[in-house]
Amino acid sequence: MMPSLQTIFAAAAGLAAAALATSATGHAATDLSSPDRALGASAAPARVVVVGLDAASWNVVRPLLDRGALPNLARLVERGAAGPLASYWPLRTPQVWTSVVTGKLPGQHRIWDHLSSTRYNPPPFRTAEKQRLTSRHRRSLALWQLLSRSGLRTFAVGWIESWPAERVPGVTMVAPIVSLDPRRQTTIKGSFFRDVEGQVQPRQLWPVARRLIVEPRDVSDLELKPYADVPPAGHPIRGLPHMEHNLKTLRWSVARSESVERLTLGLYDVARPDVLLFYFQCGDSLAHRFWIFQKEPEAIRRRLTHHGIDAAHAQELHDRFGGVVEACWRDQDTRIGRLLARTAGPETLVLVLSDHGFGDAPDPHPDPEEPYGGNHLDDGIVIAAGPAVKPGAWVKGISVLDITPTILHYLGLPYGADMRGSPALALFDEAWQRAHPPRSVATFEKKPQLKIPFAEGYPSRKDRPLASSR
Repeated sequence: MMPSLQTIFAAAAGLAAAALATSATGHAATDLSSPDRALGASAAPARVVVVGLDAASWNVVRPLLDRGALPNLARLVERGAAGPLASYWPLRTPQVWTSVVTGKLPGQHRIWDHLSSTRYNPPPFRTAEKQRLTSRHRRSLALWQLLSRSGLRTFAVGWIESWPAERVPGVTMVAPIVSLDPRRQTTIKGSFFRDVEGQVQPRQLWPVARRLIVEPRDVSDLELKPYADVPPAGHPIRGLPHMEHNLKTLRWSVARSESVERLTLGLYDVARPDVLLFYFQCGDSLAHRFWIFQKEPEAIRRRLTHHGIDAAHAQELHDRFGGVVEACWRDQDTRIGRLLARTAGPETLVLVLSDHGFGDAPDPHPDPEEPYGGNHLDDGIVIAAGPAVKPGAWVKGISVLDITPTILHYLGLPYGADMRGSPALALFDEAWQRAHPPRSVATFEKKPQLKIPFAEGYPSRKDRPLASSR
């Protein structure tokens, strides 16, 4: 079993102090000479905390809120504003999360997918060979780069397509890498590995960070109990198509969530951010692999029969795996509570958001590669809580493209006129809006990014409007 959070953070504190003290060279992202950067002093709450939740949508979250299963998210909803968050077709995770932190469309920032060779890359940008799309391929400035220019500090943990971690003044980053090793890759989403370089900036924090990383092999069977009743080796269920792989994904997802929490809390006092971003992904990865098992056994039988899978185990699959999706959301809510207790105060703006939603797949189910999964939905969620946020408001018309302009505006900074979004003023009360009119500049790039190839998304969905349109 993994050691307690208290134990690991105490160890991290000592390691961080040693790493920073013995670093041969300073780094612009962390002022090692300033006394108020000493690790022993507890860092103040961040001014903005962004919580990324992959595949969150109100059809999933609202019933759990009503049952009291997500108390920390419920408190944010009660004291803040909430609503749907429009995504961008084709609802591809790397595209959308990169749009969140740039305010730009994929045709501007050029991150189309996890890999450069897939059908989600338009032909002019597609490669014949398989290679990772990384932070080096991004062609638009990210939020942390814009904040750095204004002297603000950012700490980002687990953000999609942020590897290799970028060396930017004032930025502390722990960047997950997409593994192309089939022994490790249970999902194409990026994760953390103790033997991979380039995951951390400033680099001298790597000895600390690698001790905080949890890998799937570190997760015990006992720690899977809140999610599923995993059958023993040799059980007939484990012989069903894709099931062994899906169980590895369950362990992978638990390890990644644990890593995000440990890395965020373990390095927070070193990062001392004005803006904190962290991202959890199990809502997507586990829903793709276990969604149908929360349904009634008859629905499970229909799905299995459609894909030519032995349906005799439908009831047992429901009993063993019917709680996986809900357990993911309960776990994320608990971790969010602990993270916000450490990093957010009364004057912190907290933004919770998702890249898209998730729900029932078409019947008959179309994807034999994910026979137990659900389906992406256009709208995600946004929850805002903090100073000047309109309490109890249900706000519509906000897009993933509006998040970076909103954060910049909240911090008193202009947003780029070539960003396709704008500040989501409806989240805030009228008095604050009157006192803080939005400002824009032509661009933060070397020249405005006005030409946008494949602006409707690729492959296009011409029979439906842009998800991000108002």
